[in-house]
Amino acid sequence: MAQEFSLPRIGQFIRRDLTIHKGTFVTGLLVSAVLLFLFCTLNMVWDKKLALEEFFGIFGVFYIPMGVLFTFSLFKEFNDTKSNHLYLSLPISIPERLAAKWFTLTVIYTAVFSLLAILVGMLAITVGTVIFSADFNVLSIFTEHYWNVIKVYFVIQPIFLVGAITFTKNRIGKTVLSLGLLALVFLLFNFILFAIFNHSYGVFSGNAIGSDAIDNVGEDFSMMGKWFYGLIFGPIMLVVAYFKMIEKEV
Repeated sequence: MAQEFSLPRIGQFIRRDLTIHKGTFVTGLLVSAVLLFLFCTLNMVWDKKLALEEFFGIFGVFYIPMGVLFTFSLFKEFNDTKSNHLYLSLPISIPERLAAKWFTLTVIYTAVFSLLAILVGMLAITVGTVIFSADFNVLSIFTEHYWNVIKVYFVIQPIFLVGAITFTKNRIGKTVLSLGLLALVFLLFNFILFAIFNHSYGVFSGNAIGSDAIDNVGEDFSMMGKWFYGLIFGPIMLVVAYFKMIEKEV
């Protein structure tokens, strides 16, 4: 197997995946487009407008789950005992394989889905303006609402990527269950740390001092927590995925 990191080889592997899974991707995007159009149009029946925060809220409802489903679909042959030996024998290194999968499921998927969603959203606004006399406005990805949704997906996607590699049966259910258990562990971890560092403030007494302590710790450690969990659920999960792929190839 080739060991050098080659961008042309990654490009060829991405093209291979897109060709093989073209039907799945097209069907998923079309279903999302239809549902997105219906939700946006129905939203204007009552509000007579489609605000940016409303649109990108609907956008996230379909963008994130569809990305998760595509993740499991793209790794299907990786866990298929009938075809994985052919898949694993392809002349591409593990870092290249992982980079190609990640790039397809994040950058390419996000670009395509975002463009499609904006077009569908503008069509829905046009229809709503004509039929329901709704306000006409232009949708844009250069908003905080859009990038907040994108950041959430980029953080949680590696978790499902690891699940798609690790589990061979009931992959989505097992991954969601593992994610739920992991969330409970971190919730308990946060609670213990909070109690240790703030016990002297009477956090659990229910008085004003305890309330102030909670507010202060939220202000002081919120950014630290974002970086901490962002690293755990982002790059570190990609490292875990890398070693899981090595384990599968052995």
